[in-house]
Formats: sequence, structure tokens, C-alpha cells
Amino acid sequence: MIVMLCTVARGGMRSVVEGYRDDGIFDKWGVSLIDTHVEGGYLVRFKVFCAALFRFIGLLARGEVDGLHCHVAAYGSFWRKSIFASLAHFCKVPVILHLHGSRTKEFVAQQPQWRLSMIRWQLRKANAVIVLSESWKDYILSIEPAARVRVIPNGVALPKAYPFDAAGDECINILFLGEIGERKGVYDLLRALQGVLRQCTNVRLQIGGKGEMERAQDLVRELGVEHAVEFRGWVVGDEKQALLRGAAIYVLPSYNEGLPMSILEAMSWKLPIVSTTVGGIPELVREGEEGFLISPGDIPALTTALVSLVSDASLRQAMGRKALKRIEQGFSSNYVSRSIDELYSAILEK
Repeated sequence: MIVMLCTVARGGMRSVVEGYRDDGIFDKWGVSLIDTHVEGGYLVRFKVFCAALFRFIGLLARGEVDGLHCHVAAYGSFWRKSIFASLAHFCKVPVILHLHGSRTKEFVAQQPQWRLSMIRWQLRKANAVIVLSESWKDYILSIEPAARVRVIPNGVALPKAYPFDAAGDECINILFLGEIGERKGVYDLLRALQGVLRQCTNVRLQIGGKGEMERAQDLVRELGVEHAVEFRGWVVGDEKQALLRGAAIYVLPSYNEGLPMSILEAMSWKLPIVSTTVGGIPELVREGEEGFLISPGDIPALTTALVSLVSDASLRQAMGRKALKRIEQGFSSNYVSRSIDELYSAILEK
């Protein structure tokens, strides 16, 4: 049995795990998913963590664990998973650390030397450290050169059918999916939208996510763009698919990221991307090919990129086709699941 640790919290990490389940990894390798974290108050989170830990200890004691696959973010997520990983090392069970945290660099930079030594030890002891891009591989090796790092990007399932992208003067839907707050650049996006609307009136921004909703709505009213912004809340399943199907442009002006699932999903729907030069995004979206990349916080550049796409249907279509091709060539869920399957074979069947 392979024990896989993950959070129940909604987001990219959970989407990756569900993708493995859908692609048959769970069935083939007998994966048992243990949830180590939930959204909620401290007491609720503590109970879930303790239940997960006791369950894992029981499995180890009975000799039922052949491998441990930890999906890890930064801060508390890293320290929680480190407890499980240390127990697995003690029992000589192979460990895979799968790093997702977009705030990992910030997290590491804040640690005192003794904690940094603990982080390095975990990276060094792991049988494999999965990162989402080459730039993240370079970063992890700069922390711990002895880490056995493998680049396996997030993957996404391809839609079964695509909408017809008309080139008329209909309303152009710009889509944002993610946490509403500073880190994802929502407030920059709303300020850029004000500039877009001065040049293009046939625009609507749809925002799917949770977070600082009240602050965002206050800014919308302050900017006078209420008529062009629609807050959809957290969207999943068919509702998210409908938003992607109806969108013409996808935008994610984040300040830090790993390899965002939302961009992968948007590209699989043939959407041109407007995003930032952070994390693994430049290894996925090439400037002027699948979309436009700007520096985080550059509102004039964000405005210009959006206007370029809103005003040129042929450019949207060309970039969208390239986006889909990019996904097909190395970021589809089938491709990524094969990589995970090969890694399990290499580590667990030695």
C-alpha cells in the first residue's frame, strides 16, 4: 500500500490528487489517501491531524505501508508532513515529498538556522523530491544539493469538446479563478480592468474564488466597474467547466506561484493566458506564444496585454491553439500520471 497525504482544502493540490485517482494511479498501486488538514478552526484541524497521524502509525505498526507520498505546501503543511516522513524513515519506508507550495521561498527564507537544517534533512532523506518546474528544481538544489529532485509538472484532463470561438463584437469574458487576495493579484486586475474599459466596452470580468470578497467588492465600487465584474464564489465541477467554456481570455496576475492548475485548465480549453513571470509559469506560458507575461504588480502592462487580446479575436484564437498544443505535448493528465507511475516503479519496486 502507498499512503498518500493531502489536504481536504479546495485548491490546486487537491485537484492534482483527484487527477491521479481519475487516471487509475490509486487502483494500480493500492493508494490509501489520508487527509491531514481541513479548513476550519484550530480544534477541528488538530483533531483531523491527530486522527491522520494515529491511523498512519497503525498502518506502519502492521507493516502495511510500502511507500509514503506527501503532498506538501509551505509553513504548517511542511512541518505536519515532516512528522509522517520521519516516522516512515524510521521504519525504512520510502518517502516521496511532492512540493506544491508557491510560498516555499518565503517560508524557507524566514527559518532560523536550526529549522533550515531540519528542512534540508527532510529533502536529503527523501527517496524523491517532486517539483513542478525546472526553476523550482534549481531552487531546491540550492537549499540541499543532495536532494534527489524530479520534475513532474501538474497535469490536466483535456476537454472532450470545445466551443466555437466567434470573432464578432459579442461580450468578451475574461476569467480569473483562485483565491481573492493580494497574492493572486486580484486588486491589480480590477485596477487594470478600469483601464481596459476605457478602450474596450464589450468586456466582462468573471471572478471565481473565495477570500477577501468584501474588500474586492469595495474596490469594484470605488473604481466604478460594477457593471463589468461578476463574482461567482468558489466554483467546481460543471460550473467551473461552464465558465471556462464561455471565457475568451484567462488571467492570473499572481505575485508567487508554483505551477497553477487554473492556468493548465484554461490552456486545455484553448484560452490565451495573461499571467506573471513567477514560479514555473514562464516554463508553461511562453511570452507572445500562448499568452502574455508581465512582472507582478505592473498594472499598465497588465492593461496593455488584456486590451491586445480583447481587441484582436484572431490573436486570441492563435494563442489559444498554441496553448492547447502546449498542454498536449507535456502537461496532460495522462502524461503526468505515466511519470508518477514510473517513479513509483523505480522507488518502490527496488
